[in-house]
Order: sequence, then C-alpha cells, then structure tokens
Amino acid sequence: MAKTGQAKQIIENRRGDTFGGWPARTLLEAGDIPIAQIAELALREGQSSNPLYRVHRWFARRVGSQFRSILTALTLPPDKANAFWDTYLGKTSVHGAIVLDPFIGGGTSLVESMRCNARVIGFDIDPVATFITRFELAASRMEDHYLEIEQICKEVAQLITPLHRTMVDGVERDVLHHFWVQVKQCSNCQSDVELHPHFQLAYSKEKGLQWVFCKDCHAVHELPIERKVLHCSCGKRTTVSAGTHGNGIMTCPTCKHTQKIAADDLDGAERPAWRLFAQEYLVGTGKNCTRHFKRIEEADQALYDRATRKLRMIGNGLLVPTRSIPREGRSDGRPLIHGIRLYADFFNDRQKLHLHLLGSAIGRVESDEARRCLELAFSEHLTTNCMYTAYAFGYRRTSPMFSIHSYRHITRPVELNPWQDGVGRGTFINTVRKISKAIAFAKAPEELHPEGTRVAYEDDFERKQACLGSVDDVLSGSATAAIETQSSEELHLLPDGSVDLVLTDPPYFDNLSYSELSDFYLAWHQALGIAPPPYDDNVTSAPILQNLAITRRSDEAIKGYQERLQQIFMECNRVLKPDGICVFTYHHKLSSAWDALGTALLHSGLSVTKVLPMRGEGQGGLHTYDGTIKWDAVLVCRKGNQVTSASLDNAAVPRTAIKQAKQQASAYAEDLAKARKIGFRDPDRLNLERAMIVASAVIDPANPHLVPLSDALKTSTTG
Repeated sequence: MAKTGQAKQIIENRRGDTFGGWPARTLLEAGDIPIAQIAELALREGQSSNPLYRVHRWFARRVGSQFRSILTALTLPPDKANAFWDTYLGKTSVHGAIVLDPFIGGGTSLVESMRCNARVIGFDIDPVATFITRFELAASRMEDHYLEIEQICKEVAQLITPLHRTMVDGVERDVLHHFWVQVKQCSNCQSDVELHPHFQLAYSKEKGLQWVFCKDCHAVHELPIERKVLHCSCGKRTTVSAGTHGNGIMTCPTCKHTQKIAADDLDGAERPAWRLFAQEYLVGTGKNCTRHFKRIEEADQALYDRATRKLRMIGNGLLVPTRSIPREGRSDGRPLIHGIRLYADFFNDRQKLHLHLLGSAIGRVESDEARRCLELAFSEHLTTNCMYTAYAFGYRRTSPMFSIHSYRHITRPVELNPWQDGVGRGTFINTVRKISKAIAFAKAPEELHPEGTRVAYEDDFERKQACLGSVDDVLSGSATAAIETQSSEELHLLPDGSVDLVLTDPPYFDNLSYSELSDFYLAWHQALGIAPPPYDDNVTSAPILQNLAITRRSDEAIKGYQERLQQIFMECNRVLKPDGICVFTYHHKLSSAWDALGTALLHSGLSVTKVLPMRGEGQGGLHTYDGTIKWDAVLVCRKGNQVTSASLDNAAVPRTAIKQAKQQASAYAEDLAKARKIGFRDPDRLNLERAMIVASAVIDPANPHLVPLSDALKTSTTG
C-alpha cells in the first residue's frame, strides 16, 4: 500500500521517539519466563480482576496478567530473566512504542500496553467492543464522582422504587427480588403448566436452611436443608426436587404428558408468558437488613399492573429497542426458538418502564464525561435487569444474562429492584459504583504480587495527559490512543512500517459468536442514540455475518476464515517496522482450526520465533468441563516476506519438527504438572503441540521428508 505524503511526514516525526526498539532476541523468545507463577496470578486475577475489566461484560476476555507478562518479557534480553518480576511490578516501559491490536475485544491488550507508556491503536468490527475499550482507555482522565450522576439516580429512583414495595403484616417493605415463572400450555390436556425446575427458592448451607414453596398456592416455607417434602397448610404435598421442567422437557402435572419447551424451528415458538409468584423482601436497612421470602398477593400484582399502565401512557415515545433479533448467520437458535423475537421481549413492563425513565434522564445530562459513565452503567445494567436473569439459589443473588457465553433460556427468571443501594447484585447504583472504582483504579493502579499481596503500580505514565484521538494523532504523538470501529482486513489508516508491536487475541475459529451476543447491547445503544457509525440507526444489527468467527464448520466457512485471517496477518506484517514483533494468543480443540490459522500465518510473511504456553483465564466456572482448554498458546512472530498465493495449499511440516513439537509440549506438561493448582491438563498440552507444529510449517511440497500441515496436525491426539 502506497504511503501518502502525510503518512511519510508522520514517520519522520516519530524518529525522535524515546522507544529504542526491541532486543535482538527477547526474553519472551528465549522462553525463560516464570510460566507457573504467571498462571497463579491469572487464577487469582480471575477472582479479583482489574476493576477496569469489570465495568462491562465482554466475552472470553483474557486476563491482564497475560498481556503484562508478554510486554515485560519483550522488553528484556535473554540474560535478564532474574529481572522479570521487578520489571513486571513497576518498571515495564515501552515508552513511545506504537502498539496495535486488530481485534481489541474487551481492550485488555491496549489497556496493559498503555499502562506501560505505549501509544495504542485498536480496531474491531464490533461496535460494543470499541464502546467498552474507549472508556477503559479514557478512564484515567475522568472523575470518579459526578454530581450529575447522583441527581439522575435520585430522580429516577423516586419514580421507580414505589413499584418495588410490598406489605408484610401491615408494614411496607422494600422488595429486593421478584420471582417469575414461565407458563406453558400442555399440548395434550391444555392445562397451564408453570415451568419450575424444582420448588426451592434458595438455600443456605451455612445455616442449614432452605426456602421452598408450595406447588399449588405458592406459600413460602423455611425448612431444614435436608427436608425433601413440604406439607403446606393448604393441604398440598410438594416434593421439593420434583419440578415440572428439566433438560428442555416439560412434564404436565395433570396428565403427565411430556413435551419440549423449545420450538423445532425459528418460526414455531410462541412468545413466553410469565407469572409473578414470589418475592424476596428486606427488613431493616443497610448492612443490618435481613432478607425474607413471601408469595405474591393481589396488591403486589396490582403494583406491577400500575407499571404496565404507565408504560402504555408513554406510547410512541418509549425508549426501548424496536429491532428484531437477527436470524441470518446465527450459530444458536436461542432465544428465537423460545419465542423471543424482539430485543424488547427480554424485558417485562416494569423493567421497560425503569429503563425508559433512566435512559431518558441520561440523555439530558450535559456533562459529556458524566453521560458516558451513565451510558456505560446503563449498558452493563441490562443483563441483571431482564427476564434472562437467573437466581443463584445458594448465593441468594442474581446470575446475569451471559454468565455463560450464550442465550441461556431461563424458565424461572428473577426481577431485581434496580434502586437498592449496597444490597443486590447488578442494581444501577451498584453498577455506577463499580465504574467509579474503575476510574479510581485507572488513576492509581495496583498490581497483584506473585507472593500474594497487591502492590501499588509504580510507573511514569502521565495519566492526566492520556487522550483519545485519531490514528494520525497517535502516530504523530498528539494522542495516546485511537479506536476504530472497522474490520482489520484493510488497515488503510496505518502506513507501512509504522507499528512497533502487534499484540492481539484473534477470534478462536468458532468458539464464540461475539456479535451474535453483543447485538443485545447494540440494540439499546441505538435506542439511546450512542451507537457509532455505521450502526447509528435502529435497523442495523451487529456484524454477525462480517465477524471473523465462523458459525458453521463447512469447508466454505473454514476457507473463508483462513483467507480473512491471512489478509489481516498480512496487513499486520505490512504495518510492522523492520524490527517489529507480533504476539498473539490462540487455542482450539479442532485440528481444522489450527490448519486454517497455520495456513494464514505461513502466507502472511510473519515468521514464528517462539511458541510457549500461558494461562489466559482465571478459575474455571460454568464453561469448564472435561476437554476444556484453559491455556493459550502464545505465538511470537517477527516481520518477514509474504509467500505468494500460488502456493496457498502447500503448507507442510518436517517430520522431525512433528516429533520435536510432541517432545517439547510434553516437556512443558511434565514441568507444569508439578504445580497442580494451575491446571495444565492434556487438552492444554495438545493445544500447545499443535501450535508448535504450525510454527514449523514451510512451503516445500516436493520434499519427501515433509508432511502436509493438515495431516501433521491430525497426528496430535489426546492421552
């Protein structure tokens, strides 16, 4: 790509930068870093992450310690391994370096790079990813307290909190949670069936108690936790565990007929019907309050009906998304197969009223920074204020939508009182407070110490001068960061040889359809008028079809993934300086995913100089099962020459390299197995082995000592 005169001038201006380039061979390329200790930090970070990374959900975000470790090891030569932790804990600096991430996702790579004094440039095709990252990079210049935010919260709370109260023994109490249940008609006897997975509302192992309800009258009872059957005063007997729904199958209690609750196709499902049946209310205030359960009375239903009437009075001015959920290109039929076709269908009337009043008030805030904080809080607040919010029975708190990276249909959702202060996971006040903590952290960050403490992060980063600008502004030194909402297949904003480091985490083949999930947030951003071009209307969905991650494993889809990833790697190679480095993380259980990556990488011109394992996630949770990969392969590359496309299908691997990859991966596995708690298992060894095979690929089809890359990857097996 030819440089413009302006681009040439930018490069001339940068010659005086203080960044002196990378060592001829880095500590990262030598591989002499404390991998097990870094993994221990990753596990701890999963429990206590950087507050900046908690302000808004993003999917499959890598831990900050992973990227910080990479940056640290890049700054040191191989003979400085003993300086790793001192450098990590306060002296890591790539002052003046230009760092590019072509797949910013949740922004972790750029945040960690900017903390090390780099100037950062990020691209992502997903507008929600760029929305989150812009806040993270600008947070250090914001105030952690705005009077306008307090005023907004007070104004909306006064309108909504009266709708979250209940009468108990003649005394008005605040409700914390409202319990709903989906009602579905039996196709055999036409009875209405409440889809309860069981008849327990909550339990406390510590107290040895459980709270269960009658399947007939919904009266709530406190029982010993070991009790299996409830004998209600209404005369009905309820087996606590014998719910009417499980594993997607409904059992009618009247006629015992069973049927699926999901439709077989996207057009066959009816919109879910919900019934309010119980509440969790508060006695007292603050930390001394106690929580209790009760069934719904007529007055409680009347309060909800009042919200419905208020909502209807607003009419066409309602600030709620009107857009349909996209159907084309989906990897998952949910939520459409459960009858949810509009994004508004995720919310009941009281929730819609709350969000309308809150969004309207946010739009009137004059301060740009205060409004951005409120917009971020609003977006994050959505997942705990919808009918896909579940209840964690043992913890007695909400489990937000996307707690697992999918649309998990909830037959017994919980509605949160959004204006409780202190108590209540995901209330708006607590979400705002979370953002304030993130801003305070950005101004005075701390770092987890390998010995178990948390220490202040010592650096010379001028946070007050950090600012967002254009790509040209970053290259010329007049801005610290630039974020663009676009594909990285053509990085036309970047001239040749303008980037010192590419640090990224590309989509892992088909592991996650990012935009399929992020479109939920985008629909609300559009309703609020804060979505960036070209998404600044009420009809354009997130780039589900344009996103690099594939939604099906056909030969055509795999080929498309490889070709697009190759184009992006080629662009990364083009914009790298002659001594530039590209580091990226990757994992996948399929050899076809590694084949696509390896072919793309081989023809991009990037040359792999090192492969090593690094834990990219914290403690296992809902996504952990046998075969789950928790460790990424980190591939370190140097700038090289592109391979002609005529040889595109001739990637091959020396037989000796296959043997060596198996030996090296097994050696890592044996060494890391000594620290059992860091969890390096056989799926992680296999993943690393395949990365090493990919790193050894060459173009030389005539050599009898070579094995086609696809065949070489298939020789890797578990066990």
